[in-house]
Amino acid sequence: MLLSHLPLALKILKRKPFYTFVSLFGISFTLMILMLLTSLFDATLGANQPQGNRDLMVLAPTLERIRMEPDTVLTIDTIAMENGTERVDTSRVIEEKQVSNSNGPMSYRFIQDNMLDFEHASHSAYVNPGIHIDGYLEGRKYSFDAHYVSASYYDVFNFKFLYGGRFYEEDEEQGERVVILTDKAAEAYYGEVGPQLIGQSIQLANTNYTVRGIVARPLADSPYFEGDVYLPATTIDRRFLDQEEINGGFMAAYLAESSNQRALLLNEINYMAENYELPPDSYYNRTKLYAADFFSSYAMSLMQEENPGIAKALLFIPIIILLLLFAALPLLNLVNLNIGRVHERQSEIGVRKAFGANSSDILWQFIFENLVLTFIGGLAGLALAIGLINYVNANDLLGITRLSYSPRVFVYFFLLILVFGLLSGILPAYRISRSNIATALR
Repeated sequence: MLLSHLPLALKILKRKPFYTFVSLFGISFTLMILMLLTSLFDATLGANQPQGNRDLMVLAPTLERIRMEPDTVLTIDTIAMENGTERVDTSRVIEEKQVSNSNGPMSYRFIQDNMLDFEHASHSAYVNPGIHIDGYLEGRKYSFDAHYVSASYYDVFNFKFLYGGRFYEEDEEQGERVVILTDKAAEAYYGEVGPQLIGQSIQLANTNYTVRGIVARPLADSPYFEGDVYLPATTIDRRFLDQEEINGGFMAAYLAESSNQRALLLNEINYMAENYELPPDSYYNRTKLYAADFFSSYAMSLMQEENPGIAKALLFIPIIILLLLFAALPLLNLVNLNIGRVHERQSEIGVRKAFGANSSDILWQFIFENLVLTFIGGLAGLALAIGLINYVNANDLLGITRLSYSPRVFVYFFLLILVFGLLSGILPAYRISRSNIATALR
């Protein structure tokens, strides 16, 4: 029945071209921005490869070394006596005070000895990110961002392999000179991407490596997987691997057995850090690991806040408020336009009621008309958003991060259209549907 109102709805929109243009502009612009933000959120925090296991992840990017020293605190209490005098009591309390700290990634040896044997972790991995490495081909030089990773890295992060496959524990143990490239790195070095590259040689830092696999370039920008080339951790300089210091260039990542056991895994990691015994000659005397689940780790890194709850509140609450305000302004404007538009049709409503139309029929007619208007504006906003997304991605305007328009983003977008159309149309439609026949025909 509602579809029978479609031709009428389209004719109504043609009656007032200016109102229709203003409404469509507001709808399309607002929904375009909302789709861009939705796409950015999905690319950064969505369950996309290689962060498809995000709900099971625990990330431990840094270790803090702390110097605590005793500090004497003098407390003074004044007590009023019955004879009107005052008695002053003093006491000294010895408390520990932080006097120095050092924060950064961990050493290979520290991770090997302390970070790979947790009961509630199904997989434990480590990565040394962001090392600049040069590639050479026929006298040409290429610059890449190299990540030195463990074989289990591909169990924690589920990269999409376009061609070939991963390397395994035996490759890491034997220090095999194998490499996994992103499609972007393969295109830059070889000028093409395809299965014919598997087994080919690539010269990195004057060393020949064999291409084992090619993965799709990640959408998100994360130090854990923003590399161009991925190499076995044991192919890094041996002096770097053998250093005895606990600080170094490696970060750890884990998958819990289940989402329920993620908190238990966090407790294990924190317990190890709190009870780790530093060497007697170390200046520092405490350690602390900044381990957290995927969302908390993202918020902690972005907001530079060590408390996960506070970090998420500082990040997400302002974003939600700004999004609500951004959507509310054009929504209220559209409601006002719709109120003016429907009141111009009071006589039409009066005639329809006089011929037997009930309030619910009129209510749904106007809601449907507004949904048609919103849908047209949404399609325009969708076309603009896709054009902007392609432009941003083609020119790498967001760096490594690339906007996505996956099926999930389209579902979110059409839900936004539906909600936007209903919220902006239901109040004007309800008011006009309740109008009195005599008043409407006057």
